Amino acid sequence: MKTLIVCVVFLLSLSFTSRACEIKFNISGEKKEVYKAGEELIVEVTVTYTHRVCELELSDSKFTYEGMKILGATGWKEKSPGIYSRQVKIQLLPDGKEEAVLNLSRKCHKEGGFASLTLKKSQSNS
Repeated sequence: MKTLIVCVVFLLSLSFTSRACEIKFNISGEKKEVYKAGEELIVEVTVTYTHRVCELELSDSKFTYEGMKILGATGWKEKSPGIYSRQVKIQLLPDGKEEAVLNLSRKCHKEGGFASLTLKKSQSNS
């Protein structure tokens, strides 16, 4: 009986701490420790639903950013069931900051999802 109670409590705790979706960023092409201001990069964003049904549309995903600007993006494409990706083209700004940050958030009653990509940058664009 104790084992059953422990298993139920464990499973319930997992359901409260898991996110409704997992978000990952990946730089296409050469990855560097430090990028130069003015440099343009392609970032692949992948959203994986951890629940089968999501109440949000992919278009409800909200990007925020600092130290960069978004030059363009592809539409969301389904790579496999429950896994979607899109490419975002960014340019790092010569704004005097040492880092550029790209965030993606999805908010729903199942915890949603959040991910952040931080890139170190130098101000020299030569």
